[in-house]
Amino acid sequence: MKVIYMLALEIKGLKANIGDFKLGPIDLKVNEGEIVGLIGPSGCGKTLLLKVASGLHEPLTGKVFMGGKEVTNELPHKRNIAFVFQNDALFPHYDTYKNIAFPLQLKKEKNIAERVKRKAGELNGLSEYLEKLPKELPAGIKKLTAIGRETVRIFDMIFMDEPFERLDKKVRTELRAMIKKLLLKIGRSVLIVLNDCEDAMAIASKVYIMSDGKIVSSGNPIDIYNNPPDLFSMELFSPFGINKYEDMIFRPEDVEITEEGLPAVIQHASPYDSRNALCNVKIGDADCVVFIPLEKARCKELHIKITRSFKVG
Repeated sequence: MKVIYMLALEIKGLKANIGDFKLGPIDLKVNEGEIVGLIGPSGCGKTLLLKVASGLHEPLTGKVFMGGKEVTNELPHKRNIAFVFQNDALFPHYDTYKNIAFPLQLKKEKNIAERVKRKAGELNGLSEYLEKLPKELPAGIKKLTAIGRETVRIFDMIFMDEPFERLDKKVRTELRAMIKKLLLKIGRSVLIVLNDCEDAMAIASKVYIMSDGKIVSSGNPIDIYNNPPDLFSMELFSPFGINKYEDMIFRPEDVEITEEGLPAVIQHASPYDSRNALCNVKIGDADCVVFIPLEKARCKELHIKITRSFKVG
């Protein structure tokens, strides 16, 4: 039996401009309850696409549908989207409680205090900061406050613009896990702009890869990481950068240590975590970086096999 998914969002042939930058044509689908990421280098049009889909920027051509209804010309507030902006957009003179309560007070809804406290409880640790102003909040708590404000009300879909930017690794990892848990609990469809492949693999069930205003590939982010469809996707899904050896491009983690293989002389080794190390090595005349088990980083020379690569030139 074939499963038919209802579409929370569908974009058809969408084009838009901002200055000299051209977006599109874009075709995109988000199923009900699905978390979909937009990923690509800075300036490729991810945020502009989010703004056009939400009604914050006017398209040149194309159509936007939400829940099967065309909303291309609808005002932003009529699309019923919870939009978490990159800069959080908190009111500086409101404490955390008032920031979260604002959309409820605007519509003069009931049980505001109860709903705000319940929402703060869903966002681990936020209850402790309800009386704090934004300037007194750590970066991660500011982000949670912005998410709380947008999701405390009734909405149909969530748009998020780079929620993990400018956070240190520890806070980023903790916040990522917390947001994923919250999004799954809420159960609404999500379109989220991301810059980091690790965020994409942790958060999204599907990603659209963008370059120069266009979608160039799509799929499950873990599948894309394991089997990049092209060199651009491989480079984008490379947390540690890429190496070039002769006519091959490969990622530092795409190597195995073998008894026979390419000789690699270790120039410098840095522990990455308790099990692994990043090592600067010399393979022939090429300077490369490899991601290997920590105990192997103590060797002066290794033999490695490149497991995944793209040929160039």
